[in-house]
Amino acid sequence: MYSMVKMFLLFIFSALSWAISAQSITGSWSGTLDIMGNKLPLVFHISKTDTAYVTKMDSPAQNALGLPTTRTSFAENKLEIVAGGLGIFYQGTLQGDSIAGTFNQGGIPFPLVLKQSGKPVLNRPQEPKPPFPYKTEEVKFSNKKDKIDLAGTLTIPDSAGTFPAVVLIAGSGPLDREETVFGHKPFLVIADYLTRNGFAVLRYDKRGLFRSEGDFAGATVQDFAADAEAAIRFLKTRKEVDKAAIGLIGHSEGGMVAPMVASKNRDVKFIVLMAAPGIAGTEIVLDQNRLSLESMNIEPENRERTLTMLAEILESLTTWENSAGEQTVLRDRLSQVWEQLPLMIKLKLKKEPYIRSQYNQMVKPGYRSFLKEDPAEYLQETDCPVFAINGEKDTQVLADKNLEAIKSALEKGGNYRYETKKYSTLNHLFQESETGLPDEYGKIEQTISPEALDDMLNWMKRQTLSNSH
Repeated sequence: MYSMVKMFLLFIFSALSWAISAQSITGSWSGTLDIMGNKLPLVFHISKTDTAYVTKMDSPAQNALGLPTTRTSFAENKLEIVAGGLGIFYQGTLQGDSIAGTFNQGGIPFPLVLKQSGKPVLNRPQEPKPPFPYKTEEVKFSNKKDKIDLAGTLTIPDSAGTFPAVVLIAGSGPLDREETVFGHKPFLVIADYLTRNGFAVLRYDKRGLFRSEGDFAGATVQDFAADAEAAIRFLKTRKEVDKAAIGLIGHSEGGMVAPMVASKNRDVKFIVLMAAPGIAGTEIVLDQNRLSLESMNIEPENRERTLTMLAEILESLTTWENSAGEQTVLRDRLSQVWEQLPLMIKLKLKKEPYIRSQYNQMVKPGYRSFLKEDPAEYLQETDCPVFAINGEKDTQVLADKNLEAIKSALEKGGNYRYETKKYSTLNHLFQESETGLPDEYGKIEQTISPEALDDMLNWMKRQTLSNSH
């Protein structure tokens, strides 16, 4: 989901990379960007061919792994790395066992010191390791409407008969089939747990990413719904799947996609909504920005003025036609937002690069489609059972507000076959947390609360009991 801090930083998170020197610069180098108090760890993997250096980069906190660069050079202890098309440039000097330099993207410089290291070892005790006590199959299925093949993993209980099945639908961003984020693999953990307990589970790479075909950059929420529809059609072709017991589990933005599909597809037996929006996308973004601005200790008057301007921007994006007039107005409004930022932030985020980066992110089809959608419209048309859960410490999709909106929409449509649950200590990723803020996600060893896993399983079993093999 989107927040003001994310909007400030999103252009940095998209992709980065670099390399190092003749004096044994091959290997892995790590450092941490400090962006308005937010720590962004980076790891750069440098190798050398016969003719050149090659660098790939990981940003574990943003699920950006193995990102390529355009050019890497190293001479006289000077390192330069360029990622063309992303506006990324890193320049540093090798000094002993570290490289001191500056990372620049979109004209905004950030100091960055790299230290040689191996890949960071993250302790993720819930991550399952093979051999698995169930069948695991690499699969491909087609979205015939868009003429693309999606790649995923299907796990099936290792016994005779047919099984209830679920499709896992990931949240926003360039996510793989495991929904890898901050070194965690939530969908791997969920799929493993459910398959060990009698469910077939399909998870897949988002379109245009990893092994799936298509265009991710131009994809809308509606496109992701079409991909989920294709996943259901695929499950219906499998002899191991009980065709009358297929459900959806959607996390975050995926929790918006699930009712979009269920409202039109009667093959969906149930849906589980994990930290799903119940209110319009514009309102979700405003809530996130309000929290972000409060955390920056901005004066209340400036904060409200900024939120008012942002609301106008978001509203304009819902009817965006990319006219010259709209482009001018959006840049002018972003300029006004920048003027309201605290001095320390403005010193780090220069005006023109800020406007350019925000503009480029905001006009993307995926962002604009999220803003336009109101989940209530689809929830009112959803007839199947619904289990909506959220963490009280979620700072990206506020629990009370969204769970109440989900309940209200379902009841308005005459659907009383729902349950909701709020967990007092869980964050947006359903980890047991202290603050719930995103900078905590990667530090927490737990991938997903066992209580939440157990609740989902038991609820799903109740929905599929009459269809059990």
